[in-house]
Amino acid sequence: MSKTTNIFEDDLCALQRSLEREAQVIIDANSNTEDAAAIGRTYVVCDFEYRFRRSAHDGWVYGREPDVDDRGKPKPPKIRWPFHDIAAVSWIVMRLTKGNDVPQIDGPFVLGLDDRSEKELVQAFFDALLDAGGTAQLVTWGGEVRDLAVLRYQACRFGLLMPLQLRGTSPHSRERTDLCRSVAVQADPVHLDEYAAGAGIPAKPSPPRTIGKMAEAGRWDEVRDHVLADVLTSAVIALRWLASTGEIECHRERSEMAIADAAAAAFPDSPFLQRDFKTWARDRLRAAGMGGTVYRIEETVS
Repeated sequence: MSKTTNIFEDDLCALQRSLEREAQVIIDANSNTEDAAAIGRTYVVCDFEYRFRRSAHDGWVYGREPDVDDRGKPKPPKIRWPFHDIAAVSWIVMRLTKGNDVPQIDGPFVLGLDDRSEKELVQAFFDALLDAGGTAQLVTWGGEVRDLAVLRYQACRFGLLMPLQLRGTSPHSRERTDLCRSVAVQADPVHLDEYAAGAGIPAKPSPPRTIGKMAEAGRWDEVRDHVLADVLTSAVIALRWLASTGEIECHRERSEMAIADAAAAAFPDSPFLQRDFKTWARDRLRAAGMGGTVYRIEETVS
């Protein structure tokens, strides 16, 4: 059998698996919403880190008149999302079933450009959404502002089929929750680490503005730890938000510990996880079982 025939058969098998998943997604999406809620709810929390395609951007900028500041000096052009490559992606799947106040955790997962192509990164994440089912909600922090635009752009660029959670273009799509938009409503939007600091939740082991440079420099351990940290922080905020809005019921401290334990099993060498997140989750769980008044960081913030 020729190599070409093998490749053709592999492509057919991949297509078959994709069609089977897509058929199941359609079945899930058409199922009764109340029945799905009675069985449980699934949330896929995700985060992305980027690096710039500078050569493509330089070609677009070439010959254009630069913008100027208030003093008439040229401003460096902003590299916007069509020139952003996904350098790393992380996601965690949280399944809450009726009668259980602690979610079942799948993951977290972290993939980077250091071990696969960008197309493979995007396809792996799309496969994870398909496997989670058509009723699974996609949860981001600020995803409607950039992440989802980049995902749709890369799907078109690489010829990939978008999962259902990305097809609705309304920022208020029922298939997604943007936590940044939800918690702020009409207040000024804030950064993830800004919100987390106010709430006493560990976040971001590295300054956000340095991550792109880390990716360009090939400092992948730091990039991976950062994208993992963002997903863990977002997962905690998501559980608190969803519980407070009445969408789910969960035991906050035990759920946070479940996230920490799952992450520690997947990434035992993560500095952020071992130094900050797991210690924080363990201390909160212990405090929840103590008598008397326990003062937490978020309770002291004015």
